[in-house]
Amino acid sequence: IERAPSSTLLKDAEKEVPLLFVEESTTKAANKINQQVSEYYGKTLSKSEDLQTNACCTAGAPPQHIQDAINNIHPSVLAKYYGCGLCLPQYDLTGLSVLDLGCGAGRDVYIASQLVGPTGRVVGVDMTDEQLDTARSTLDYHAQ
Repeated sequence: IERAPSSTLLKDAEKEVPLLFVEESTTKAANKINQQVSEYYGKTLSKSEDLQTNACCTAGAPPQHIQDAINNIHPSVLAKYYGCGLCLPQYDLTGLSVLDLGCGAGRDVYIASQLVGPTGRVVGVDMTDEQLDTARSTLDYHAQ
């Protein structure tokens, strides 16, 4: 993103606002990164052990209630966990809504779904079809 030349300004009620625009090369670079990330998480990795870095690792064991929830998750989802740890508040989530951006195969979504209970809602969003396919293939298992 670049700042437009100072002669290109929008007039707001009381101030001038510079226009921002994205060059075509920036869009192409973003698309290339998106493609590389999708390729890595969708095709290169098939299980957690395939990770080529240890950048995404959790420092310690999760609290017992989280471990109990993990124990209820389908093995195929656990095998494709490439995340950097679970980020949920430490208070009661019953009935709340949770959004997991970059949910991958859904491990954290399925943990959160157990914590929000039947009156809550969890939405997982990911850009990798292969990861979402894994999450979707276990919906019935996790609905029990």
